Amino acid sequence: MFEKLKTKLFLVPALGGAMTVGSSLVAFAAETGGSGSSTNIPSISITTDMLTPLVEGVVSNIQVILPVGIGLMALMLGIKVIPRLIKRFL
Repeated sequence: MFEKLKTKLFLVPALGGAMTVGSSLVAFAAETGGSGSSTNIPSISITTDMLTPLVEGVVSNIQVILPVGIGLMALMLGIKVIPRLIKRFL
């Protein structure tokens, strides 16, 4: 059992390292200007005015979902805890 655990303990960091090295190699393989590049990628500029509707939408959704979520969590916790407390005291 411990041999399988040792294998997993070394395999996960090794896989993470391999993915990091692989992604960095792709970045170095890209052409940067010069006479061989035929495509020109336009630059994108994102302003805060563009992000304002997105932020407002997220905040308004959180304002609605958070109280409902807390209420549901309290209800589920109450359903689970109250019978245990009654059984413990009876």
